[in-house]
Amino acid sequence: MKTFLLEKMTWPEIKEAMENGFDTVIIFAASIEQHGPGLPECTDTALGYFEAEDLARRLGNALAAPVIRPGLSAHHMGFPGSITLRPETFKAILEDYIAAYAHHGFRKIVLCSSHGGNFKAIEKVAEEQSEKYPDVKIVTGICLDELDAALMEMDRVEGLPAGTCGGHACDWETSIMMLIDEDYVRRDKLQKGYVGQLNGELLDRFFNQGVGSVSPIGVMGDPTGADPERGRRYFEYLQELQAECIRRKLGED
Repeated sequence: MKTFLLEKMTWPEIKEAMENGFDTVIIFAASIEQHGPGLPECTDTALGYFEAEDLARRLGNALAAPVIRPGLSAHHMGFPGSITLRPETFKAILEDYIAAYAHHGFRKIVLCSSHGGNFKAIEKVAEEQSEKYPDVKIVTGICLDELDAALMEMDRVEGLPAGTCGGHACDWETSIMMLIDEDYVRRDKLQKGYVGQLNGELLDRFFNQGVGSVSPIGVMGDPTGADPERGRRYFEYLQELQAECIRRKLGED
């Protein structure tokens, strides 16, 4: 197969793949939102495509759906260019994706997110739609808490100050974007943002008053030392974590 991305395949190619055991579809939800002065607003979408196709290859029997975007980004709307969907719109899009792929005969559907603001909504939709489609296994990838723990672990393993991989336009996202395509990154514009624990009152302010109330430049972490080779290590670590989670939930581990 030349690609695992459904949107780049013809319908006969998809039909043949399904007949050969490709019964799983991976649906990533991303965003179009600010990523500080050094990364473009398509960052989460680019990451979503990169992660989705790689996961399809790792699982071996999966294809990757077109990445959903925009997403739920109300907390980024203080920055020009960011787009957010209404929660009911986002939910409806996910439901329509699931309906289409269930109709075509996919028996396993995996919902993942490359944007933090989508996680809770995705988990709720997966639970609801599992009841609607009892013959289709609908699961989610890693949760937001697992992602946060992984970022802290990557700081430790790489010997970086705690909070360098802060989760948004940080060393983690910037390094992987360099790995995907150096042209995405404005190296001369990279700036350190908020570095520290995001919990309690600060977390409430982050979501209720917006990212700018915590980091005026919209960066959570420090991307100034980003490196594509470190991005490769980040990507491998997170993708294997994601694949293990999905295999376990699908009963394939």
